[in-house]
Amino acid sequence: MFKGKKILFFSISFFGYQTEIKNKLVELGAEVDFFDERPKNTFWYKFLIRLNKNLVKSPIEKYYKDIISKTKMNDYDYVFFIKGEVITPKILKDLREHQKDAKFILYLWDSIKHRQSVQRLFPLFDKILSFDLNDVNKHTYLHFRPLFYLDTYAQIPLAQKNHENDVVFIGTAHPDRYPVLMNARDHCKSNNLKTYFFIYLQDWRIFYLWKLFSKSFGKAKKSDFEFESINKEEIKSIIKNTTCVLDIEKSIQSGLTMRTLEVLGARRKLITTNATIKEYDFYNENNVFIIDRENPVISAEFIKTKYQEVDRDIYLKYSLEYWLNEVFE
Repeated sequence: MFKGKKILFFSISFFGYQTEIKNKLVELGAEVDFFDERPKNTFWYKFLIRLNKNLVKSPIEKYYKDIISKTKMNDYDYVFFIKGEVITPKILKDLREHQKDAKFILYLWDSIKHRQSVQRLFPLFDKILSFDLNDVNKHTYLHFRPLFYLDTYAQIPLAQKNHENDVVFIGTAHPDRYPVLMNARDHCKSNNLKTYFFIYLQDWRIFYLWKLFSKSFGKAKKSDFEFESINKEEIKSIIKNTTCVLDIEKSIQSGLTMRTLEVLGARRKLITTNATIKEYDFYNENNVFIIDRENPVISAEFIKTKYQEVDRDIYLKYSLEYWLNEVFE
């Protein structure tokens, strides 16, 4: 379905996933022009965008006007946005005027509660998909489609006994997640579980902002965090030597995180706070253990039992290629 199709693709930069998506589209036969949705990716620029886009309205509009000028002679089949965090309705209308024959698609990687302003863009898209089941149930015009795992995770061999780690966490810290992580780490230590926790913050200044504005960071130490990200090959290596992966979603969203789907792709056990996972077709209580956010107790018996493979058709459904097929269908 992608062979010979021209796609104009906008996304924020997020740990290289935007490149993986572009590369897969090209592999499937599409011609893709990619632009970062943000004009800049500096700490302060991202901070101002999230605080109030109007503070950087002028450079945002100039950035998109330049893109529209560069691409206006191309007749795209699709204009594809992930998140829609930066673009404004005015700019999107201008883009539609120059791409009248293109189908405009938006994929929501955040819950609407977390980015409520995105709703102003909805009338300007032909198709909108969301990873959040609660949002889809509330808004009938949204199509439900969970996230995906990359091919590299499917290449990880099945779990063997005597891994280096019983429980691993690799992810970004935020006030909602941090206290749950600390409680879970303490529980693991007190039960002699082998652990590896990589708690990431994009910038050291974020640590001090959370310390200043969030009670949950009151006792946080700078040494709890990593400020240099690790690449996907390093993550793959860690998961390869792990029995269970811990994941803690934002409490305001019901959608499954990217890490959840990567754990599925790697055929590893998952420990999660997201109880809505029971509603998904790959859920298996032998592979998924749900913990309480307030009292994250992890079952030693769950860690010991063998992983049970998921039906192949269900497994493939959450791959990147199948994700793209549903998004552009």
